[in-house]
Amino acid sequence: RPELAGLPVIVGGRGDPTERGVVSTASYEARAFGVRSGMPLRIAVRRCPDAVVLPVDKPTYDAASAVVMDTLRAVPGAVVEVLGWDEAFVGVEAGVPEDVARRIQRDVLAATALHCSVGIGDTKVRAKIATEFGKPRGMFRLTRDTWFEVMGDKPTRDLWGVGPRISQRLAGLGIETVRQLADAEDALLAGEFGPGTGPYLAGLGRGEGDATVDD
Repeated sequence: RPELAGLPVIVGGRGDPTERGVVSTASYEARAFGVRSGMPLRIAVRRCPDAVVLPVDKPTYDAASAVVMDTLRAVPGAVVEVLGWDEAFVGVEAGVPEDVARRIQRDVLAATALHCSVGIGDTKVRAKIATEFGKPRGMFRLTRDTWFEVMGDKPTRDLWGVGPRISQRLAGLGIETVRQLADAEDALLAGEFGPGTGPYLAGLGRGEGDATVDD
């Protein structure tokens, strides 16, 4: 539906906001009105009454996703770990990662007429978070050297894997920013979240994590 480009679009349920259903996704134009994934359709339409509401079309998404993932796998030397319909980690050795990112964006656009954003990182956590800074249609690089400059003052809820409940529990410990989480003592976090999860959360605060992409 290229004629809908640039318009507020909401996708969810059978496309009927009078029925029970939730938002599966929405265009950036609709998100500007406060529409979010998981929101009841009736509330989303109330916030953005001029939005075009479309039903979920899983077969079309499956087909488009398959082409995107095949396009990623065609990048020389790439290892692709699929996360969902519209998301994947691409592991590749490159002197200039931005060159690979631009190739991916060009190839995906040529194959599907879809734009994509690319996050570049030296761990999966950093790459995932970098993608948010690259949206829409751009790219962003986040590494150990730039981690605290970019993320240090951000709230903990901006970390991949830290939801509202965990961020609230962290706030109860006096930990509200990414840097504070990174600097927190393992014993403090382990006492609240357990001996495994506590230190893991501290690692997230430093952007640490797996750097290996599994196909």
